[in-house]
Amino acid sequence: MIEITKSIFREYDIRGIYPDEINEASISLIAKAISIKCNQEDVSEICIGRDGRNSGESLLNALEKSLSNFGINVKNIGLVTTPLLYFAAKKNKSKSGVMITGSHNPKNYNGVKLIINDKPISGSEIYKLINQSKNQSDCAGKILKVDIKDIYIEEVINNIKIKGEEKLKVVIDCGNGAAGCIAPRLYRELGCEVVELFTEIDGNFPNHHPDPGKLENLSYLINKVKSTKADLGLAFDGDGDRVGLVSNKGDVVFPDKIMMILSQDILSKKKGSIIFDVKCSNALPDIIKSLNGTPIMSPTGHFHIKNAIREHNPLLAGEMSGHIFFNDKWYGFDDGHYSGARIIELILNKDKSISSMIKKLPILFSTPELNITVTEENKFQIIEEFTKKCNLNGEKITIDGLRINFKNGWGLIRASNTTPKLVLRFEGNSQRDLETIQSKFIDELSRICTYIDINLD
Repeated sequence: MIEITKSIFREYDIRGIYPDEINEASISLIAKAISIKCNQEDVSEICIGRDGRNSGESLLNALEKSLSNFGINVKNIGLVTTPLLYFAAKKNKSKSGVMITGSHNPKNYNGVKLIINDKPISGSEIYKLINQSKNQSDCAGKILKVDIKDIYIEEVINNIKIKGEEKLKVVIDCGNGAAGCIAPRLYRELGCEVVELFTEIDGNFPNHHPDPGKLENLSYLINKVKSTKADLGLAFDGDGDRVGLVSNKGDVVFPDKIMMILSQDILSKKKGSIIFDVKCSNALPDIIKSLNGTPIMSPTGHFHIKNAIREHNPLLAGEMSGHIFFNDKWYGFDDGHYSGARIIELILNKDKSISSMIKKLPILFSTPELNITVTEENKFQIIEEFTKKCNLNGEKITIDGLRINFKNGWGLIRASNTTPKLVLRFEGNSQRDLETIQSKFIDELSRICTYIDINLD
């Protein structure tokens, strides 16, 4: 009997080290569990794809074979971004898809993101089905190879409405991830002059890690935007569902500020709710309320955001990691390259630069996402202990870790659901307030959890 590592089944998805924790044998078992879930949801066909990781092709082949053996019809869309897989699923009558991806994890990781019957499925839900018995089908499912990229690009071009004939110069950094298969062509067909950085797909990620949430990964993009005098720079993570933005002046625009300018634009045309995660600035809900929108705070993670979208049907949703979900005139899934297209649409239709739009937003004194390395085994325990024993006074929000709102800012500590790390972020009304809040949080963490090594990275 094949042993399978329970820890790879996470709250959002399935993710582990290849080949020790996730491999062709475990993927075959996972496919069996997926087929059981499909049967429960009366789904007979599923779309599958993979990102550019070195283990991706072999794992996708194992997934295809096992799903077919258990009687599920398979549409294999090959090497794509996760948004392309979501798009294919939306276009399919089954509204179901499986993506082989390690997202922004190190290159030796891989995993699975999935939706069945238009609903996100957690890794823990799949784990519960792993040991259920099911025989292979007497009639194998059909396998069809499909290329979805032309259909996707055509629909994005028809969706984006740009006034005038002006062209933007955009620098794109794909980080040698899967976005290289779609982003350069998409933006050229939207009429942009495209400057490419690391668009060749290479699972070794030889230039920098494809995670736009880390400032050190944006240095090439910043320099290229400045040297080419580009209108903006866009960076994508390994599977293309997250976006990073650099302004025309070479400044990094944090995703909560991206959400602010998008919220202003969308709420000027239509009223409704906007969802954001616990890591976002207090300025975001203030802006939403000032425009007669309804702000809704969610736990971090695409799984939680998607469930909140199903519940509230917002116009827009997003989180600090760079996942942005457009639900006003798009399909409500996180899509980094479509997000870039909407930013381009906004610049051209407002005839304003990114830097001028950002300049009109509230001045924020905030940190990027900070991390403390711990272990998979103790990260949630640390958060539970800190939440119980923390003596800091303020409005405490516990939907995801502990966020404390103070009169002069806020602080957050939560456990990452994808890595063995604690995630922290701080914001103050002034630089001094920011430093004070961060210092108090760290001092309190040191007091309560004496057994961890507090090195922020």
